[in-house]
Amino acid sequence: METETLIKLLPPTITLIMTSLFGLLVGVLVEKFKNRFRIIEYSINSQKIIPPLSQNLGGQLTIKLNEREIKTLKVITVEIENKNSIDFENLVVKFTLGANSWFQGNEAFIANNFSWLYWTPDFATEFSNVVEENNNCENNPDTGLKIIPDVLQRRIDYVLANRNYLIPVFNRKEKAVFNFLIEDPIDGTEGHIFPSVIHKSVNFIEKSDDEKQKQKDLWISFTIGVVIVAVIIFFVIQKNTEQSTLIIWSAIVGFSYSFVGYGLLYGFRRIKTFFN
Repeated sequence: METETLIKLLPPTITLIMTSLFGLLVGVLVEKFKNRFRIIEYSINSQKIIPPLSQNLGGQLTIKLNEREIKTLKVITVEIENKNSIDFENLVVKFTLGANSWFQGNEAFIANNFSWLYWTPDFATEFSNVVEENNNCENNPDTGLKIIPDVLQRRIDYVLANRNYLIPVFNRKEKAVFNFLIEDPIDGTEGHIFPSVIHKSVNFIEKSDDEKQKQKDLWISFTIGVVIVAVIIFFVIQKNTEQSTLIIWSAIVGFSYSFVGYGLLYGFRRIKTFFN
């Protein structure tokens, strides 16, 4: 009787255990999904204000900023895009320049609705304080230049080489555009910009080249397909050893269709490009 009772209790007990384990697994997956990192991609485009023209074409071209001639100005555009399925609030985006490079102008907006973006309150306050303290510094009677304390000079260097922006609401599928006028180092070296994001559970990465990614995905897919087909053919041959030669040749012919199709598609695109 006891054995029969145990046998009757065994199926519901196993079901209860499996249900509990499944529920635990679902809970863990939901928690992992809820706290997973989101990805925001950015891209950087740079253009010199004075292009590298020959002396005949560009010898007379000059650019002045506040009556000061500058030959190292360039425009940098940084675009960031929210491709996630969620919206972000109070997203802080920071931009830092390399050594001896300075911001000379900036603007930012949401591309979808052209809403302007502004500095974070802390950075805007620091910028205003630095400008005011710099204006209040006394001039050196011998040189006519302002006497700037070291502490203030470090703060000046910071606000010249940094920009901190606040995106109050960054909705899904939206894109933010940041345009900067940059002064490169006077020694002719290239000044670089380094964007970063401060937000919980966000990975900020540079956008990969679409064409390279497509080629990479193509080869990965092809490799996975070859491995899967090879495994299937192996097991089929094991069950039909007398037809192994026919099976192998059939697989080779099948693969050849893919190459023929790719060749025809490539040739069609080349012909289309030629006549465009």
